This record gives sequence, structure tokens and C-alpha cells, in this order.
Amino acid sequence: MTKKNVLIVGMARSGTSMTSAIFARNNYYVAENQSKDLREADEYNPSGYWEAAELIKCNEEVFSAVGFKHGNTWIETAISSDQANSISNLASFPAHKNIIEKYDEHSPWIWKDPRLCYTLGYWWPLLNPDTTGVLLLKRDPLEIYNSFVRLKWRTRSQADKQETLERIQNHINFAEQAIKKFNIPHVCINYADFEKKPVETVAAINRIFNTDIKPEDLGYNKKYNTSNFRGKILKIVDYIGDSIPDHIRKKIKKMIPKKIWKALNPNRKID
Repeated sequence: MTKKNVLIVGMARSGTSMTSAIFARNNYYVAENQSKDLREADEYNPSGYWEAAELIKCNEEVFSAVGFKHGNTWIETAISSDQANSISNLASFPAHKNIIEKYDEHSPWIWKDPRLCYTLGYWWPLLNPDTTGVLLLKRDPLEIYNSFVRLKWRTRSQADKQETLERIQNHINFAEQAIKKFNIPHVCINYADFEKKPVETVAAINRIFNTDIKPEDLGYNKKYNTSNFRGKILKIVDYIGDSIPDHIRKKIKKMIPKKIWKALNPNRKID
């Protein structure tokens, strides 16, 4: 059977980039010019980001059309319920139909963008349900919050923690509402299952998208999971580093061999 196109939907820092890489390694189309249109891999996403710049632009246009003027929904001001509910009622942009036609010429393709949690209801009526499905990715909200803190998107305050947890739930709620409203063929995967249930996870993905992915194709590497022991050490190091003056931190850093920093995080740039 022909492989289906996939929309990877989930909150930022929930494993959507790692999941996208699985399909990219299986010859799914992501962008016409990957070196130009895709953000480079870094210490926070060693497998790459796999977000096409033109898709992000389209989603920002959708947000703007309902009065939400910010670039994303997880760092900046939260989108309101009224704005989010209005998205599925928008008339489609002609240019957005052209984007779909272009991607369909390269099927199977991947769309990955956390903004899809809110814009899925806009896009789905424009897509072919016989050739496309959704992979909804979930992760423990506390793990996502801790990742936000590590990236300095949030602080460790109780208020920031509560606000972030609510925002995570809102993203998933709106994605699930669209899936239910349009009866979208989908599979729901928990990030933890990549490690704990690789065989079942692969079977679920293959069943929905007609792929032949094997457990060894998942590319899960527990050393990149900030919830494991190594990740906790990195969080402690970052926390201590943030709490001391910059000039002292630089002196301490010079005293520690670069090979130790590389052992802790091989993808982190060392000044």
C-alpha cells in the first residue's frame, strides 16, 4: 500500500522533532530545500527540527486572520479560546491550497509544527483524508515544563509552572477536538513509549501510515531525554550556572576540560 502523508501534531518539546526524523529517514518529503528551509540541529534537537519555514508562515497567517498577532502559542502571549475556536471557521487562503498541491506532488510528505495543535481544524478540510493521517504526540507535561525551563522559556516559579501546564493541556485539547470533529484518521503516541514500547509503537505507526518502520528505525536515544539521570545532571549544572555571576561562571568553565563538557552534552557548543 502507498505510504500516507503525516501531520505530526503535539506541543513543543514533546518529541515531535525526533518523531519527524523517523519519517524523514524513510524518504518522506519535508521541504524543497532542506538546508535553506529547515532549522539546523542543535543541542536541544540533535535530530533536527524538521519544520518547514513556509508551513510556519502559513500557520502564522491563520493566527493573524483570527486576531492572534504573535508568532507562536507556547512562549509568547497565549491564544484565547475564542481565537482558537474561530480557526476552523476561516475561509481557506488560495496560497495555502497551492502549498498543499506542491506537497502532494512529492508524497509522502511530513508536516510538523506545534502550531498545528490549533490550526489542524483549518487544514484538514483542505487535505485528502484517504492519503493523509495525523500522529498526535503526547508527553508528560512536567517533562515538557522542565524542558521549557532548561531553554529559559520559563522560570521555576510556581506561577510559570501552572501557566505552562495549562498551556500544554490547551494545545492537546484543541488538537483532540479537531480530530474528533473531522473524524481524522490518527494514532496517539506517548513519548515514553519510544523507549518502553518500541514494538507496539512501530506497529501503531505502520498501521495508520502504511509504512514499514522497524523498532531500530525509531532513533530514540535516552541520553537526549532530559528526564533521565544524565539529563537531570545537565539541569542541575544549568541551574547552578544561572545562579552565579557571569564572570565567575566563565572562570569555572575554563577550569573544566572540554572533553567533560562534551561527554555531558556532545551537541552543546563550547565557547
